[in-house]
Amino acid sequence: MATSDILGLFTTPEQYQLAQRQAQEAQAIQYANLNPMAQANYGTFRAGQQLGGAIGGALGGQDPQLQLIARRQQILGMIDPSNPDSYAQAIQMALQGGDTQTAFILRNEMMKSKQQAQELKRQTQQDEIRGYQVEDILSQRTMTKDAQTRQVTANQLFGQLKNADGTINEQVKNQLLSFQEGRDLISAQAKVIPDLRKVGAVGAPETNPFDLFISDPNVPAPLKATAKQYQSSFAKGVYSEEQADKLIANLSTATQRAAEFQQTQDRLKQNQEALDSYRQQGLANSQASLNLQRQQAELNNDFKRQKMERDAEVAKNKPLPANLAKGEEDDYDIAKASTNLATDANSYINRIKSGDIKFGLKDRASIATRGAFGSSDPDVIARQDYDKFIERMTSENLRLNKGVQTDKDFERELKLLKSAESAASAEKIMQNLVNINVRKVQDAKDSIERRRLNAGAGLPTISIAVPQFGARPPLSNFETTNTNPSGITGGRR
Repeated sequence: MATSDILGLFTTPEQYQLAQRQAQEAQAIQYANLNPMAQANYGTFRAGQQLGGAIGGALGGQDPQLQLIARRQQILGMIDPSNPDSYAQAIQMALQGGDTQTAFILRNEMMKSKQQAQELKRQTQQDEIRGYQVEDILSQRTMTKDAQTRQVTANQLFGQLKNADGTINEQVKNQLLSFQEGRDLISAQAKVIPDLRKVGAVGAPETNPFDLFISDPNVPAPLKATAKQYQSSFAKGVYSEEQADKLIANLSTATQRAAEFQQTQDRLKQNQEALDSYRQQGLANSQASLNLQRQQAELNNDFKRQKMERDAEVAKNKPLPANLAKGEEDDYDIAKASTNLATDANSYINRIKSGDIKFGLKDRASIATRGAFGSSDPDVIARQDYDKFIERMTSENLRLNKGVQTDKDFERELKLLKSAESAASAEKIMQNLVNINVRKVQDAKDSIERRRLNAGAGLPTISIAVPQFGARPPLSNFETTNTNPSGITGGRR
């Protein structure tokens, strides 16, 4: 847009002629005012001016200022205020005509016009960026509002997850598993179960915790296969609740990694479709397209990282072949039962030392007589508990060794224990039984690790803890963390 400098410079011929007439009239009046007698000369003076102008025009003379104004009007017509480059031709014409004043003013105007064009372009870009930011904010607000709504729904459904009898409402469970907030709520609840269990605050009996992974459609097939193995073992009592908690935590982490990977993959696909659309519209270099390309590059990096994490978690939770899984399940069962027997046997050693349990023919005859009449004397109850424990060890030994070679050492010690007639003898035999059960736990641990090592399956998620009692020397390294099982010898298999 032309400034006051240009407007003052480019006076029209009509404006110039009007200014000339006004100046002549002012001059004529000035002459007339010099002398009252000269007022009569005003008409003569004015007529002379007009006559001079007419004679000059007739002779071909032109007013130089009027010519300059005409040229400037022509130059002005060459300028397009919206196009800074149009000033260059006008400046060139002014210089050719010797009108340096006009050329200088036009140069200044050209510089201002270019600055205004650049400022307008910058402002347009900023407005476009702000527009994208507003869209992002609105989108985030919408997503946040939707997430809040889903969270409220998840909380309401979670309150209805268990029926009055403590069983799981399958319909509500499936609803919770159908969206992220519901799955997160179930996962969060699973994390606090161990702590609740420790203080006896779990409430109604728990269902099989691995059911959730099997029924969740978002869990990858390999993880479902692993969950089915864990589900079967848990139902048979192979895993304790604490061991199951650890397996659940691992499966949850692997499932989360798989979900994050799938979400990134979906976003990459959506972004690529949007980029293809921009390209078809000829907007490949637009700000929106460039922003999306930058986001796509970042997502590709996340995609590669998440794929590695997902594959690592899936590999870590890879199910064992059926034949190996069955052997591992048996070993966990042996380790659990033997640990319980060793722990209970050790407690009876302490009771024998304290004199709670009586031995000798006379004491045993007295206890048997009083027991037959339903006596609740402490020595009667203590001896009855002791005899029941021996029976339990016998039946457990038969169960654990069913189908394999009978544990001759264990059977021999049991027979000796049943006929023991002194506390010292019973204590020694009971200590032998503790050691035998500890050895069984160690053998089961070695068997699991050796089997996995030979199959290339990696170390087990749950490492069996070999029990230790008092200051007795350990049979081996009893740490509960996984160790390198290379070079392991012994064991049942």
